Amino acid sequence: MVEPLPSMGTLVLIVTGLLVSYYCLSNRFMVSQSLVFINFSIFAGWWMIYLVSPKDGIDALLDLGFKSKYLAEPQFRLISIITAMFMHGGSMHILMNMLVLILLGVPFEERVGSRTFFYLYFISGILGSLITGLVSVYNAEGLETINIGASGAVFGIMGGFALLYPRDEIPMLLGFIFLQRVPVILATIVFVAMETLYVGMNTQDGIGHGTHMASFITGVFLSPLFPKKSITGKKSVSFNVNYLTELFDKSGRGEYELEMLKSADEPELQSAWLETFLEKQDCLQCDNSLNSKGLCSKCSDTDN
Repeated sequence: MVEPLPSMGTLVLIVTGLLVSYYCLSNRFMVSQSLVFINFSIFAGWWMIYLVSPKDGIDALLDLGFKSKYLAEPQFRLISIITAMFMHGGSMHILMNMLVLILLGVPFEERVGSRTFFYLYFISGILGSLITGLVSVYNAEGLETINIGASGAVFGIMGGFALLYPRDEIPMLLGFIFLQRVPVILATIVFVAMETLYVGMNTQDGIGHGTHMASFITGVFLSPLFPKKSITGKKSVSFNVNYLTELFDKSGRGEYELEMLKSADEPELQSAWLETFLEKQDCLQCDNSLNSKGLCSKCSDTDN
């Protein structure tokens, strides 16, 4: 049987994804950040296509979405097990996936390195869909269901993060509550408990809870197998708290930045908050503003 050619909308989305990927690679974005940009770009492209021609939008969704029947009848469309990870069915769908991806992905990638993050993200996402797809084929049900979204791969990252760095604290969205610092293991327990409940109750809400759990377990088992980025050379940024407090007492500006600086435990975050804080301060001797390095152009007060 000759497979139908992809629709024009499908080709536009594929080209969009490739161009944005090239842009992110050229500018050396982190993999986690690049994935967010690519996903949002493809969704924006799909949304515009759908507004102009609903039929082309639906055809693109069908072309790039993954169906379990592609496993029962192996064909070229099996590649959709990858493309489906970049398709989303609505604004809330992509927004929630990308929020969790950026909150989990950036700190995890900083710890394990971009290459390990890349492998773990895609392998866990693919295997999660593959496992649940094979279950559907075995049970001969849900073969025509379109599976889309990055949530499976995100759960794979969550599994790896929880296993390797369970006590690390990250900002996280738990339901409708945003927490600035929450242990990775606690966030994982909340998400996994919810998914386990959904799977146990055989919830039919159009969300691939089984895929989430399969990808999560895959992430847990695969994460120890990949090399981790060496962090032995990372040193905390040195700063004089008393001096910074004097600057704040004089200007009354930068309270939030100072608090974030004191609580930050990553050198990159410390440097960023210190730079932002100093830009808001005045020299203790001559009242001129300080630059991002804490230097005053009028005097030599550089003891920071």
